[in-house]
Amino acid sequence: MPEEKVYDDVEVHDMNDGFQKSNHANVSASEGQNGAPVIWKALSVVIAMAAVIYDLSPIDVVPDAVPIFGWLDDVGFTLMAALNAYQQFSKDQSAMVVRLAKYVKWMMVAFIVLAGVAVGGLVTAIIALVTQ
Repeated sequence: MPEEKVYDDVEVHDMNDGFQKSNHANVSASEGQNGAPVIWKALSVVIAMAAVIYDLSPIDVVPDAVPIFGWLDDVGFTLMAALNAYQQFSKDQSAMVVRLAKYVKWMMVAFIVLAGVAVGGLVTAIIALVTQ
């Protein structure tokens, strides 16, 4: 039952208190207080390990010899993997920070895809100019 607040002998009921408690109970029942399902946690660990392997590997989408951009792809993959792991292992999946991590993670994915398309287009344009 929501707490009652009394101001100057007027009783005020906060309608959001009851909604948040019942909504939180539904989230707790479906996802549990231990974070995301185990399969998503395991996948986030695999993604994090793949990001570390990618960072250590001499084979990159953008070679590390390219100034600044060579390291940005490594940092982007690692940051995306870290945000994903944080999101999956967070106890309260409905928290604002977890939702923010989710959106930032997907913006990083979109940025990485767009950067890959841009680099691919640049390489294609250079090859086309050289072969003419």
